[in-house]
Amino acid sequence: MAQGMRNGTVSIALAATVVMHVGIAWWLLTLRQTSPDRETDALTVAWIERPEPVLPPPTPPPSPGPATSDTATPPPPRAPRSSALQAVEVATSSIDEQVPLPTASALLEQAGDWARQQAPAADFSHDPLQHRAPPAVDGRFAMRDPVSVEDVVIAVGKLFGGGPSDPCPRIRRNIANLGAGGDAELTREEIRRLQQYCL
Repeated sequence: MAQGMRNGTVSIALAATVVMHVGIAWWLLTLRQTSPDRETDALTVAWIERPEPVLPPPTPPPSPGPATSDTATPPPPRAPRSSALQAVEVATSSIDEQVPLPTASALLEQAGDWARQQAPAADFSHDPLQHRAPPAVDGRFAMRDPVSVEDVVIAVGKLFGGGPSDPCPRIRRNIANLGAGGDAELTREEIRRLQQYCL
């Protein structure tokens, strides 16, 4: 009876999953935007040729005139400059014609050689025993003590602010604080605890 009920539940869950996936797929397909039929709205890239630079005509250097008079004469007014530019052909040689450029593989090889010369190769291998002392000459090495339940309890206690479970340091500290002028009853109690737990 339980087997028949289980098969019915599985088939209902399977049918619900299929219906859910079909519904989500139909919903996502309706959200998809259709591409426009017109190609006129597409981005068109048009290259604009760069105009040739135009250099101004060279001006002749002024000829030195005879300076016979001591009075300064104002320089003659300059002719108004024309804003029109004149095209001049300049012969330039292409870089490609002068020296062939190195290939990408040659540049990568040069970069690798340069990097190897700059610094020694880094050792990226992880050494899990790096924090331990090296083994003895005869090959022996010290092993850690196995983890006990007490070690786990102490570690968990330290996580939650608990101190060491050994009461001896606290008892000795209490006896030192009581000193000679402390309460005799408290001193006797601390000495009794010291004898019971620490000695």
